[in-house]
Amino acid sequence: MRLGIVGLVLLFVAAQSAFAGTLDTVRNDKMLKVAYRTDVPPFSSAGGAVPTGFSIDLCRMIADRLAKQLGVPSIKVEFVEVTVKDRLQAIVDGRAHIECGATTVTLSRMEKVDFSVLFYITGTSLMTRADSPVRVLGDLDGRKLAVTQATTTQRVMAEKLAERRAKTEVVTVASNRVGLRLLLEKKVDAMAGDQAILLGLGMASGKQNDLRLSGELLSVEQLAFPLPRNDADFRLAVNRALSDIYLSGDVGRTWTRWFEPFGVKPTSLLLELYRLNSFVEK
Repeated sequence: MRLGIVGLVLLFVAAQSAFAGTLDTVRNDKMLKVAYRTDVPPFSSAGGAVPTGFSIDLCRMIADRLAKQLGVPSIKVEFVEVTVKDRLQAIVDGRAHIECGATTVTLSRMEKVDFSVLFYITGTSLMTRADSPVRVLGDLDGRKLAVTQATTTQRVMAEKLAERRAKTEVVTVASNRVGLRLLLEKKVDAMAGDQAILLGLGMASGKQNDLRLSGELLSVEQLAFPLPRNDADFRLAVNRALSDIYLSGDVGRTWTRWFEPFGVKPTSLLLELYRLNSFVEK
């Protein structure tokens, strides 16, 4: 079968589209689609018309630096709300180019998405009511614990409780907000989550005097931004932007904005993380 000139042109255009990467899409649309969750303050939460948080600020900075890399006047940020369940699928399906929340890097997740360089490090901990006798994991025997489904916290707590053979009733909840509500209503004795997220939830609730955060870390959680899998050009552009954010000190300024009001100081491990994930151009 012979193709005419029009047919050949259409085939060429289709082939170009098939091989067009995320970076080309961002350049052509002048838009970065950012997935966000509403229940992980101080990283990402609903803030009226647009989401707010530490991760959101970083992704806005990434968009600004992508504009410079691509040689366009600006890159608009379009926010796409996701849940803990569909955050990675939103990247896989192309509904978003990057997820800006508090997602832990795991090897199984790397089967679905790629990740940027690390932007935070935290760990699984417990939050209880201030008047509760529960202070550490060992106090949960015979009590109820809220854990958000589809999180690394769910796996960590299952492993830790099994190790101790604790008779703890695990209440699986759809979101961190639900877990916090159950805790405040005394329907569970504690909730588990990333320590930084638990801190943000407590402060955002306005009930911080009624809550207590355990100093016990049950895991180490390395956070990064999920990206489309096997898209090296886009991943490089995002990492180039993050390196500049770290080297310029902008990460410290936005960190101060979101964490210092809680009386939190950056750990030496976190500071070293930014040094280790800062890369020079040559």
